[in-house]
Amino acid sequence: MKAEVEFTGNAQYFSQSPQYKISYGDHPLADELFFKSTSLLFSNKLEEIKVKSTEFYEYKAPFPVEDSALPFDVFAASFFIVTRYEEYLHQQKTVEGFKPVMSLQHKWKVLERPIIDEWAMILKSIIKKKYPDFRFPGKSFSSQPALNFNLTPDIPDGFLNKTRFVFSSLFQKENNYISSKFDEFTGVRVKNEMVLEQLKTRFAKKSGKPVFFISIPHISSDYIHKAHLAEGFSKAPVGLLRPCASDKEKTTAIKNDLSLLRELLPEQIIPISQQLEPLKFPICYLNILNLGVLADYSMGYQEAPGFRAGTATPFNWYDLQLEKVTALMIHSYCITDTQLQYLSPADAKNEITAYIKAVKLVDGAFLSCWNLKSLSANPKYKKLNTLFNLLLTEVAD
Repeated sequence: MKAEVEFTGNAQYFSQSPQYKISYGDHPLADELFFKSTSLLFSNKLEEIKVKSTEFYEYKAPFPVEDSALPFDVFAASFFIVTRYEEYLHQQKTVEGFKPVMSLQHKWKVLERPIIDEWAMILKSIIKKKYPDFRFPGKSFSSQPALNFNLTPDIPDGFLNKTRFVFSSLFQKENNYISSKFDEFTGVRVKNEMVLEQLKTRFAKKSGKPVFFISIPHISSDYIHKAHLAEGFSKAPVGLLRPCASDKEKTTAIKNDLSLLRELLPEQIIPISQQLEPLKFPICYLNILNLGVLADYSMGYQEAPGFRAGTATPFNWYDLQLEKVTALMIHSYCITDTQLQYLSPADAKNEITAYIKAVKLVDGAFLSCWNLKSLSANPKYKKLNTLFNLLLTEVAD
């Protein structure tokens, strides 16, 4: 809500204060706006909890309470969802990724809505009713597509270099050369530089500028041609794709990738990242924080659309194990091109329109995720290209 708040645990100071007041506890102190609390926010440890829920509008809200401004503990509910509390517990039990159908948000029928932002709007209404003179700072809708692609190396000159490079391509899964040659042979090869150049025109008169994420092949930088690469981004922010790591070897590789990106695009690289592989808590975020990454765009599901952290507002990641707010800013995406490509054109259009409408309603930040090749002129990606144009039109209206 962007409102300034002062916190106190001193009942006498609270009662004597002339400010607009809200109390959060077992019972009200006077005639202030009162929200009954549950135990979650007063705990300092991560533990298995059985979360109850209550009917609220057309969905279920967690942490039900009585004799309160709302029939559920909205602060505990928001904290539980945005910190991904249930995913921490999931990772303690198994190494398997967390699927959207496993989430309590799915069970409560709120996964498709930026529910925390909606609760914030309800809170605003309650506060304004109690304190009509209180003024909230303004907030406005914004949109930004996240575009990602693999940086494809070019075959080097010279017999020995070519031989070394081809054998490297065969034995290293990270190398994109073989797959790119297969795409070229089958006629679906997309040249990144060409698509980047076309995007310049598409975004020239649009307010929502894209953010780019690049996956780096694990080869010598000598095999990566720098020509025209920087020009295609039109000074848009560029970050690293797939940076999650769970061991020292991978962390070192990520560090090297970031260095290479800064070498390729020294004026555009900023410390941001995105990964489209299973996002695991807290290891993925801890590792990129240690590498100096300050913003991450990985909060979302690849399997299905939805608001994984329950919000369309960027927020600082809270580490439940260390019990502290970190410097890592989290940007959540709610829809991807991989989810849209298997839908009929009509269903895909409805999906895009519904999510944009949901985010506009709460003046949030609409973030979608696209593979760069999906926006090319190749006939294979015609449907996705059309849907992307629709998205740009919808967010501008």
